Amino acid sequence: MLKTIETKRLVLRPPRESDLTDFYNYAKKSNIGPNAGWLPHESIEETKEILTSFIQKEEVWVITIKPNDQMIGTISLHCSDFYQAVNGIAEVGYALDDLYWNKGYMTEALEGLIKHAFNDLKLNKLTCGHEKNNLASQRVILKNGFKFKEIDDSRIFANADIKEVYTYELVNENLEENNNGN
Repeated sequence: MLKTIETKRLVLRPPRESDLTDFYNYAKKSNIGPNAGWLPHESIEETKEILTSFIQKEEVWVITIKPNDQMIGTISLHCSDFYQAVNGIAEVGYALDDLYWNKGYMTEALEGLIKHAFNDLKLNKLTCGHEKNNLASQRVILKNGFKFKEIDDSRIFANADIKEVYTYELVNENLEENNNGN
């Protein structure tokens, strides 16, 4: 079960079936999904299928603003392959309703997720990326200390477009300090 993560203004919690309407209301917007690598949702049934997979996979948190419990976005930790899983590496993904852009919410959510990933899950490294032109996402990533790694010029997005994705990584410095102290 996913641990609930609290920050100053936000709660990151496991998704629930009751999030369906809030999720659909932002996931159907044409400016949300394409920046995150997925197409806008075409029906509430499509959103329900995706929400069900989020609940089952236990790797996606719903972002809510305190004290409300309304879903405004998602943030996830995902091991994309066996190598990542055995080496303590996870990829971060996120999406936020445009009504909440430019308020620092995603920066704060990512900061909370990083603390959980490194302090509780003891992961060694996080990776993250953004589509070349998504400068707001780049700011979120850089504000949280990620370092530029490379440009992946062959990332295939949901609509079969091939786009340049700037990738970043963040190493768990606490693990290195603990290992050096032994």
